[in-house]
Amino acid sequence: MSTTGDDAGHCSNGLTAQKFREATPDERAVYRKWLRGIIFVYGALLLMSGVAAVASYSVARPTQLTKLSVPHAPAWPRTN
Repeated sequence: MSTTGDDAGHCSNGLTAQKFREATPDERAVYRKWLRGIIFVYGALLLMSGVAAVASYSVARPTQLTKLSVPHAPAWPRTN
């Protein structure tokens, strides 16, 4: 396995820094659009999972707060 000095991974067909510098402006634009799309997709997935986690927590929360927020008064015997 040969190394070219940059750490772009072990895949022989992957994008390296040298290949990116040698690419045409159109190829660079396509790569940047692709990269923005990937970041958008993973960002959307992260946001949706966060919303789902908050929603599932808020559904369980009122039941837990109701049990905790209603203090039961101690039964004191009356002396009359």
